[in-house]
Amino acid sequence: MTAGGAADGDAEVPDLGRIRDLASRYVPDAVPESEIRDPWQAATALVIAPGDLGPELVLIERVHRDGDPWSGHMALPGGKREDGDPDLAATAARETREEVGLALDHPVGRLDDQVGRTQAGRVATYVFVLDDRPPMTPHPDEVADALWVPLRRLFHPRSAVPFHYADLPEPFPGLDVGGRVVWGLTHRTLESFAAVLGLAFPLPR
Repeated sequence: MTAGGAADGDAEVPDLGRIRDLASRYVPDAVPESEIRDPWQAATALVIAPGDLGPELVLIERVHRDGDPWSGHMALPGGKREDGDPDLAATAARETREEVGLALDHPVGRLDDQVGRTQAGRVATYVFVLDDRPPMTPHPDEVADALWVPLRRLFHPRSAVPFHYADLPEPFPGLDVGGRVVWGLTHRTLESFAAVLGLAFPLPR
């Protein structure tokens, strides 16, 4: 399934080859795994593939669970590192395979680490670029929906919306994806990715 947040016009984005080149040359603000001391480690996968409207990325909608504050939210595939993962890139690939059925090879690059605001520890994000766009099979226990989202729609200024969470007085910046909003850590990760691509990241005015 493909989704986008902007109806009128599109942002200009690099082609697949340029994305691969920019991601491979980027030096992230990231802690080497040998120096990580936090017991809580996680990784996400930013998966890019060709689509009808140019490069697209994978976003998932988490399943709704009682008591889970992040259930139902939009995110990149990913999760916590397990004992059998040789590194965090392997964590990102394994979680993507488990959550949406995509088999990933080696990442082309890594983005800046993000620090969760409610968890101690860093979240690493790896960029994977595919030569074609395979179908996805969301795991029903973890993923309510999985979308291929055109970057030119996601990064269009009209996608920027405010997001009100719980009873907090100030809204968070968000991106509208077909009526669903990307915000929080995933939003910050996409902002980092946009900077790597040299794009102006859309923010609510």
